[in-house]
Amino acid sequence: MADVHVYVDSPPEKKDTALEDLAEALKKLDHVSEVDFISLGNGVAVWFERGRAEQEVIERTAEETGYSISRVTVSTTVPEN
Repeated sequence: MADVHVYVDSPPEKKDTALEDLAEALKKLDHVSEVDFISLGNGVAVWFERGRAEQEVIERTAEETGYSISRVTVSTTVPEN
């Protein structure tokens, strides 16, 4: 299972949000199993199945939700329950 940390820059109209809209949009993707907020407040951790194409869908979803991506980090982990 891949773990992607997507760090975003919020547009001015979303500066005071806590990325809830982004997390909700990502949770709707079939290949995403979990979304969590990164403690720095400017990103989300996303656990998903499959590969690069699915990661690109995650990135595109973030952009379509109104956020620009500042960086993406990828690792392979299993979320703790």
